[in-house]
Amino acid sequence: MAKLIELRKLSKEFYKAYPHSEYPEMEAKENRPYVVLLVQINKIQFAIPLRTNIRHSYCYKFKTSDRETKSSTGIDFSKAVVISKDSYLGEKTDINDKEYLELQEKTFFIIKKFKKYVSDYISFKKNGGNEHIAKRYLFSTLKYFDGILLNTLIC
Repeated sequence: MAKLIELRKLSKEFYKAYPHSEYPEMEAKENRPYVVLLVQINKIQFAIPLRTNIRHSYCYKFKTSDRETKSSTGIDFSKAVVISKDSYLGEKTDINDKEYLELQEKTFFIIKKFKKYVSDYISFKKNGGNEHIAKRYLFSTLKYFDGILLNTLIC
């Protein structure tokens, strides 16, 4: 089976460039490597973390996961980051076989859903929106990359 997706960890250099004290919405726990799915959209490389216990709908939730969790495991769009340097990417990694197979099968759908999330964010930042839309992005990490995102067309 051809490998369609790339899963990595973020490097120590990334966390030095984006310290948790200045970027509190980013996933950062000492001694815990976060696995991210790499997605390229209009020449912007995103790293979208895989998370356990996702309790919101701004994500893709695995349907086939057999891990014991309090809620859903999946790919959390709200914690996506922009990768502006190759050195921000750490080692390649693997995940649970069932989740990996589902991820491969749903790659196109996941990227389409993520593009919409980012596109809606850009539209919200440029045009404003109601309370419901504002709440969707309240804890999002996309706000840390407005300089890049607001000058980009995401379709």
